Amino acid sequence: MLGDILNRLTDPATAEATLDIVSQPELCERIASAAAAETCSVGVIVAGKVRHLLDHGGEDVWLDLLGVMSGSPQPGAVAVNRIIALAFPDPVRVRITRNAG
Repeated sequence: MLGDILNRLTDPATAEATLDIVSQPELCERIASAAAAETCSVGVIVAGKVRHLLDHGGEDVWLDLLGVMSGSPQPGAVAVNRIIALAFPDPVRVRITRNAG
């Protein structure tokens, strides 16, 4: 099952259709913004980011995926959500203040 999910997410032709499973609107917005910034389709940006994650992610990525899938009644949907969330992390906003003294 995980292999099928990864194949769908790393293929630009099927990646966009697979995103119908993603239940987090803010995540879908991050993906659309990233695609617009790169001037490419959502499928292309998802396939590229997921492929990069798979090629360069450590074993913690795999353990995390297996962990969330094992405790879920819908492991496929949970896996898609987690992979996409890892490939498109929430940007961290840092506020730097200066002391007057």
